[in-house]
Amino acid sequence: MKTTRTFRIDVDLAERFGRVTDALMVNGSEVIRKLMKKYVEEKEEELKVTVESVIEMRGNFPNDGEAYTVGKAENGKYFFAWGPEYPYADEVPGYNIPDGESGISWHATEKQAMAEMQETVEAWDVN
Repeated sequence: MKTTRTFRIDVDLAERFGRVTDALMVNGSEVIRKLMKKYVEEKEEELKVTVESVIEMRGNFPNDGEAYTVGKAENGKYFFAWGPEYPYADEVPGYNIPDGESGISWHATEKQAMAEMQETVEAWDVN
């Protein structure tokens, strides 16, 4: 699935970009997507933080190979992570990933992170 983004670009740069992509007979949108992907991958690596400690982990929950984890990172913040990836990682994204198979949310206190994990566990227990 794709989405549309609108960017403001100087006219001169847009014209130069058009000339180059036309001369090379390449799709300008594809060039921009590749540049964005490279940038995002580089920055995601830069924004990773090391997990200092795992405070609580509920393994193989809600499915085998997945977990819920509350931990503390080197940045002094606490996180709640879920899924097959982040709960087991030594380094995690230093920003919220609110949806998807693996996700993470950041909290100022251990109590806040534990509360979110507890709410999520309880939501599974109700079903």
